[in-house]
Formats: sequence, C-alpha cells, structure tokens
Amino acid sequence: MANRMPTLRQLQIFLALAEHKNISKVAEALHISQPSVSIQLKNLTEVLELQLYHVNGRSIELTEAGEAALSTAREMFFGLNKLQIELDNLKGIKSGVLKLGVVSTAKYFLPILLGQFCKRYPLIDVELNVGNRQKIIQRFNQNKDDYYVFSQCPDSDNLIAEPFLDNPLVVVAPVNHELTQKMPISLNRLSHYPFLLRELGSSTRRCIDDFCKLHKLKLKAKMTIESNEAIKHSVASDLGLSILSSHTLDYMQEVSLARLDVEHFPIQSHWYLARTKNRNQTVLAELFYQYLQEEGLTLLQKKIAANRKNGVSIGKGVR
Repeated sequence: MANRMPTLRQLQIFLALAEHKNISKVAEALHISQPSVSIQLKNLTEVLELQLYHVNGRSIELTEAGEAALSTAREMFFGLNKLQIELDNLKGIKSGVLKLGVVSTAKYFLPILLGQFCKRYPLIDVELNVGNRQKIIQRFNQNKDDYYVFSQCPDSDNLIAEPFLDNPLVVVAPVNHELTQKMPISLNRLSHYPFLLRELGSSTRRCIDDFCKLHKLKLKAKMTIESNEAIKHSVASDLGLSILSSHTLDYMQEVSLARLDVEHFPIQSHWYLARTKNRNQTVLAELFYQYLQEEGLTLLQKKIAANRKNGVSIGKGVR
C-alpha cells in the first residue's frame, strides 16, 4: 500500500457504493456531485493499489479486494460510533441521532410514538428508515440502526426482540360491498371473491399464507400490490377484497372501506421491537426503550382507542 492512508470521506463514499451499487445513487444519497464521487473512489483505489470494483452495466460489483476494504471500513466506522457512544455516556448527553429501521406498515403508528418522544428530548434527531421487509432485514444484517420494528422477525442468532403491540389483520371491502350486509361471514365464503394481496415475502403476506394453510382456505389472488395505500384505494374502487393490518385503517379518513366480520378473523400477530446483540446501546436508544415502556405504549393505545371511538376509522365509510 502507498504511504498515504484512505480518508474517512473516501471510505464513507465506498460504503455507500457497496450499499447502492450505483454512482449516481451514491451522489444522491450523500448530496454530492457524481464527478466528486468518481474522483474520491479513484483516489481510494490509488491509495489501496488494487481494483475495488467493476462496473457491470448499471450496477457495481465489488472485487475480492473491495470486499476486504468494505469489511475494514465497516469496522472502522463501527469503532468510531462506539467511541462516540462511550463519550456521550460519560457526558450524560441526551442529544444526537436515534436510528430506527421499520417495515412500511409500522409508519402508520410509529410517528405517534416519536412525536411525544421528540418533544420530551428536543435535542434528539431521529433517522427513520422505512422500507419493505427485505430492505429492513438488510439493514439489520448490516447493523445500521439502534432498533428495528418487525411484525415477523428475521431468523438470526444476532437478534434480541420482544413484542410490544398487537397487529391484528382484518378483511376489508368497499363500504357498499354486498358482504357488509351479510355479516358475520363464514371463512369459506371468502373463497368466492377476488383478493388484492401484498407481495410475497412481506410480513402481512406471510401471515396470510400461514393462516390459509392452517384453515385450508384458498383465496382468489387477483392482484399483488406492494403498497398498503395502493391496496386500500384499489379495494375502495371495488377491484377486490383484501387483508390488511388494522393499523393501516386506524389513522385514515379519506378512503371508503369497511372491516368485515369474518370467521376466525382478525388474524392475530404482533409488532416486535428488535435490535442486534452486537451493537452497543446508545444513551438515546436506552432513553427510547425506557420511554416506550413507561408511557409510549400507553399513549399509542389511547390514541388508537380514541380514533376508533371518535370515528377516524369509522367516519367517511371506514368501519
């Protein structure tokens, strides 16, 4: 290796390249120009004296040297983060960034928890990363966040998780659907109607598939849609029925949907607060966990109950 050493900025850009596999996406994520990204990566390659990646079409593939550099860069930034944590702990600082990775359905209730938490600790910033299950599992495997919110946790020896909130899955229909006049509804009757379902691999879809297998129910899957919002609007347009987390309905007012009273529903599941075993807990992470246990969950449950009582989930057709 040359006498020069890689800079932290070069390694930061290289980490972003390994994640995004595309120089333009790296530039967008780090808010710098594409030429700057290319120059920094070229300088890093010259310092290390080995090719770190190859361009394959529009994507980037790391070489063996690149994988080694990636591993070391992650260790370096993890060590720097650990140092900052220890210094903040010594100072008793209640500021900084709380990093959360949550699956998309959790976005309906998590802001309620975070709103009061941020009021309590105004110097704290929250980095909220929302994505599908695959994306959040990837973040978990890369140890990127302080906490993760899953409805089905990944299978990992590096996992610490505990349930903190019910996540009932309910059958929804257009508010004027014929089934709204025939409740309660037998499970078998659902097989006569088209369904709009979440994509394979999503936590909601996995719960539905397990439920159907248990009860020997075969649904007519008319469409697969990766967005809860798109599913709700499609159901309201009478394209089919669907099965969604009740939380996707508890905070909405504009879409005309009805919850159906169906045999063996709702499907019972839970939300889990998870973290990796090998990540040092920051002061902020400990504060958030303490807040969640002492008042956050009570606040959220009261908000859900008030919404249902006051008609936020009933008014304008949602019932």
